[in-house]
Amino acid sequence: MIRKTTLAIALGLCIAGGAQAQSNTAGAISGRAEAGDTITVSNADRGFSRTITVGADGTYRLSQLPVGEYTVTRSDGSTRKVRVNVGTASTVDFTGASAAQTLDGITVYGSGQINPIDVSSVESTTILTAEQIAKIPVARNTTDVALLAPGTVRGDAAFGNLASFGGASVAENQYFFNGFNITNTFQNLNFVQVPFEGIAEQQVKT
Repeated sequence: MIRKTTLAIALGLCIAGGAQAQSNTAGAISGRAEAGDTITVSNADRGFSRTITVGADGTYRLSQLPVGEYTVTRSDGSTRKVRVNVGTASTVDFTGASAAQTLDGITVYGSGQINPIDVSSVESTTILTAEQIAKIPVARNTTDVALLAPGTVRGDAAFGNLASFGGASVAENQYFFNGFNITNTFQNLNFVQVPFEGIAEQQVKT
């Protein structure tokens, strides 16, 4: 019975790890526009482009996008610039862009504002890009960067240079590199080291 229970737990963790890995490989762009409009997102650095038609409810979402800077173009020619981060959705709205016909006056509340909060997800996550990390006086390693996230503290030195998230044990952490689990499953107290200079983004989830 103990062996069967242990096997079931192990298989469950593998499946959970796979789901987590899948959510850590790309980002998304979502927003609102007029129903029937076409939205095209393109990344010149990657030679990547994708087009979608806005649904009847006036919303759209393009998922599984590689991280990077994107140009979002509406069918009327209006454009927005946005950055896609790993595991989150960037919001780009075009509502009201062409609704007005004749105006006596114009009141400007903002231009090109991008909501940095992914309102389509309940996940609490912190993402730091290589450009942001380069401007912060912090040691260049995974743990010290992770300590910049809310609710994170350094763990007991007896277990090495590891962080504790939300009051959990340092042995409960999981580490993923491009969606692949690199946690040391023997002790759960370490992970495969990669050259920190090669990391484009670091994401912390509690």
